[in-house]
Amino acid sequence: MSAEIIIMNKDGLALAADSAVTFSASGAVRKIFNTSEKLFALSKYHPVGILHYGRTDFMGIKWNTIIQSYRDALGEKAFDKLSDYENDFLHYLAAFPYFSESQMLEYLDTVCHAVCSRALSRIMDDLCSEFNNAEDIPAEKIENAITVSLRGIKERLSEKETDKHIKLDADFIDSHAEAVHKTFKMMFEAHSLSDEQCNELTAILKLNFQKKGYIDNYAGIVIAGFGEREIFPSVCEFKASGKLGNNLIYFDRKTTQAEAYSSFILPFAQEDVVTQFVYGVDLGLVDHIIERVSTLLSSVAPSLDKADSEKKQALLDLLTEHTYEIIHSVNKSPILDIVRHMDIQEMVLMAEALINLTSLKRRVSDEAETVGGPVDVAQITKSEGFIWVKRKTRYDPHLNAELNQNYFRRSKYGNL
Repeated sequence: MSAEIIIMNKDGLALAADSAVTFSASGAVRKIFNTSEKLFALSKYHPVGILHYGRTDFMGIKWNTIIQSYRDALGEKAFDKLSDYENDFLHYLAAFPYFSESQMLEYLDTVCHAVCSRALSRIMDDLCSEFNNAEDIPAEKIENAITVSLRGIKERLSEKETDKHIKLDADFIDSHAEAVHKTFKMMFEAHSLSDEQCNELTAILKLNFQKKGYIDNYAGIVIAGFGEREIFPSVCEFKASGKLGNNLIYFDRKTTQAEAYSSFILPFAQEDVVTQFVYGVDLGLVDHIIERVSTLLSSVAPSLDKADSEKKQALLDLLTEHTYEIIHSVNKSPILDIVRHMDIQEMVLMAEALINLTSLKRRVSDEAETVGGPVDVAQITKSEGFIWVKRKTRYDPHLNAELNQNYFRRSKYGNL
């Protein structure tokens, strides 16, 4: 897990990231190491940085390797807008030659497992509802009920409204139908799937990608800085899940652009502590209080007529609206007003402090310490570019003076 933050106003950006990385070893034992690098300069020559969170690798290759390879390929090239850097990085990622077919199949298998698990859960609910714990149910009826349930899942996904359709290379899935069906049958081991049911599951799998259904295995990528023709900074972000055939599976693209009188505090990954700081209260607690008020009002519902019930809902809506208005005006708005006038040094201190506060919260709670280790901190301004303020190293820089020269030397391997 991670805790990362960008603080931005019209003058520049402060970026900070912790060093904790979590993975499950054999036997589901969780290990946490505080050595991960999550913050990088995206260009050696221009004011652009990049953060990653979530998965530390993409298609089996570490993000560190991919980002450093892109930086070498980018060289001295610059773009007019920050969004152009994002587009170029996505094109580079889609064309990266070291994603093999076996890696794509492994990624597809992972998504197949997730889709099957959710489908199985829904099918079991449908079967319980259909047969109501009856005994000695004919196999033919169970077979038909499973088929009907799968069709229902497919129809619901088809009707799902989303403006974030993912471009999918469906031919890649079709050309590996045997491997996909093998995974389906393994997941449904208690039931022998028919060809029709396998086809329904395949259609569900494709819709899952196209409609961004159950894709929870991804890495978040955040690119921040200035384009050549931009005087105000911006932040571009997206989530990358994998690659199938010729198409990159990514979604949730978003751009935040600073203006002359704007400021932003943008947390990523584990956002709870930063959000609580900005709003002055835990928003989960606010929702819990409103839900408790709703429960108390519902306890007298039997004595309310229809008109009174409508008034109750209107009262809850009004309470929610006013609560968030007060939170915004009393705490969030004043903080953002201060950030709007901060110089870059103050923003850097604030960014580092909020990451350390998140780490402290994990340390003194009963949660796993999934935020911790040294905090990497950088600043980006139009005039000075990307500058490291704090950065952990695995070596003594005095014994490795040639590394600075190597950094700015064009890669002898060219574009990987």
